[in-house]
Amino acid sequence: MRNFQLPGRSNILSEKGIAATSHPLASLEAISVLKNGGNAIDAAIAASAVLSVVEPNATGIGGDCFAIIAPEGKNPVSFNGSGIASEKSTFEFFKKNNINKIDLESPHSVTIPGALDAWSCMHKNYGKMDFEKLFITAIKYAEEGFYVTEVVSSEWQNNIKKLSNNKNSKKIFLKNGKSFNFAEKHCNEALSQTLKIVSKKGARAFYEGDIANDIVESLNEIGGNHTLEDFYKQKTIVDKTIFCNYKNLKIHQCPPNGPGITVLIMMKIMEAFEISQYDKMSVERFHLEAEATKLAYQLREKNIGDPNFKQIDIDEILSPKTIEDLIKKISIKECYNIGELNIPAHPETVYLTVVDRDLNTVSFINSICFAFGSGITTNKTGVLLQNRGTNFRIEKDHPNCIDSLKRPLHTIIPGMVMDNNNEVNISYGVMGGQFQPVGQTHLLNNIIDYKMDIQGAIDFPRGFYFNNQYNLEEGISENIKEQLRVLGHKTVNSQSPIGGGQVILIDKDKGLLIGGSDSRKDGCAIGL
Repeated sequence: MRNFQLPGRSNILSEKGIAATSHPLASLEAISVLKNGGNAIDAAIAASAVLSVVEPNATGIGGDCFAIIAPEGKNPVSFNGSGIASEKSTFEFFKKNNINKIDLESPHSVTIPGALDAWSCMHKNYGKMDFEKLFITAIKYAEEGFYVTEVVSSEWQNNIKKLSNNKNSKKIFLKNGKSFNFAEKHCNEALSQTLKIVSKKGARAFYEGDIANDIVESLNEIGGNHTLEDFYKQKTIVDKTIFCNYKNLKIHQCPPNGPGITVLIMMKIMEAFEISQYDKMSVERFHLEAEATKLAYQLREKNIGDPNFKQIDIDEILSPKTIEDLIKKISIKECYNIGELNIPAHPETVYLTVVDRDLNTVSFINSICFAFGSGITTNKTGVLLQNRGTNFRIEKDHPNCIDSLKRPLHTIIPGMVMDNNNEVNISYGVMGGQFQPVGQTHLLNNIIDYKMDIQGAIDFPRGFYFNNQYNLEEGISENIKEQLRVLGHKTVNSQSPIGGGQVILIDKDKGLLIGGSDSRKDGCAIGL
């Protein structure tokens, strides 16, 4: 239980349903859908549609989506709504044009947005309400406006230059060349019309016809090589989850090209070191977390990409021998020298989770990659486009080398934990670009090993070892930071909160849902 004399949040309790998102308007929308007869899948889609309007810095229909859905709390299913590269985006194309790295604001960074097709696919499989009804509130906020919240305002201010570089973005997302500030109202009327079309005609209206035409024309006129055929070929991948055992639980993730396998590797390492033997706020805990991060990320970067282009042996990667080989490289007394990984970072994402009265459980994440994506907004339809293509490498034979119609190695990962009866125990996710596998590991250790309550586990101070630098939040003591430096870590004080997150725990013994939402973001958890 938290110290009530210190700032903090209480856990949310409900018997009938909980929604936890990164924005209060989205949480309210999810609960409204549940109240009006929708299920958790309907609520999650409606909440994501709202987020696509009210958090344009982090998400949108111009981005991608991954989700894990467990109907009635059992047999989780993975939905991979990540976008493909354009057919003309071959390795040879980039080499011929002397492009060695895809710039953040380049039209070549725009992969085909996969979110809407994923929403539609989830709804067709498990939805209950009419698809059109799930967009009503999002359309209202886009058309009539919404008031900008604090975290969103901060990201807006940090991206004025990017938004100024595109004529359409400047027109829609800036006001007299300045950002929209806290408590100011923003609207995107062009996007509201696009959402109306999609809601009435279905998601394929985004990939065929006038909307797709506008996106392709908008990209082509600034040097993109996208075609209508590329949009037609975008399809969601529905698959089994991958998982590993952790103590008496099963941790589930989406398969590659999602990076969820990184979490499974890290958790197996932490299990081997019996992380709970060290204090939750100790140099040993943070040191081991950093060492596990180095090795898991290196293994991922060398082996994971789009499985349609490179065979990936998940069983071998998660085998006891592979984990044992990694563990042998870790010392509690000093740092392992991993060398240079040079992994791209991008901290903008939204995560949400919903559980309804029937225990339909949705772990759902949507993103446009970097803050405000590519900064490219379409001419007529108001769609801000992602820059997920920056994840690709232009390195021959690399598993994540760009190629025609290929999906990049992703960063966004929904998570789910099942108990020994193969029923959902925890639906969770952590936002923050490349931080997400570390954040999930940190969160799960907090809940499973350190027995923290849900909200306390989310709020607990974080660190992120990335590209040979250990970023640490203010809540970690100077003594621990100094001890980490003695071990060989290059530590820095994080200039901003690290990531965000939402969690819902299903307590079957009490018949309760327990929810929490990260104070590092604007959002909240709400019970029905």
